[in-house]
Amino acid sequence: MEKINSYLGLADNDYLYAKNGMDFCRNIGNFNPVTAGCAQSAEKYLKAVVELGFPEDEDSIRILRSHNLRAVLHKIQEKIEINLDEKACKWLGDFYFDARYPGDNFVLSTEKDAEEALRILEEIRTETIRVVTEERKKRKRKKDKLKEWKAFE
Repeated sequence: MEKINSYLGLADNDYLYAKNGMDFCRNIGNFNPVTAGCAQSAEKYLKAVVELGFPEDEDSIRILRSHNLRAVLHKIQEKIEINLDEKACKWLGDFYFDARYPGDNFVLSTEKDAEEALRILEEIRTETIRVVTEERKKRKRKKDKLKEWKAFE
């Protein structure tokens, strides 16, 4: 598990909380905590990719403040190949506010919604961990090559 003080670590923590919250939500008959938690976790997984892949891009700061999963995904796709369904990200992202706050857009999540949210989150988790691992390996290879070059100086 990642260190907790990172987007990836916080995403893992939120993922485990949402996944293990299903039984509690069944008992109380309210699945909004799971769907909203899945949206929040997905956002952090995607932001872990932005944080790693766009360290010097000024626009990434704006994206890191966004709660729009589709916008974050589009930012990633500018530079990194990531295999995620845009419509699924949009659907999941809608729960971030709509399942949390009262008002005209409030939704009451069903058990089926929560199960689908977890399924989508697991896809996002798997794919972002793959991308982050690959990006870290690329950086390590670059760093190692730099060390080799400096050794010849």
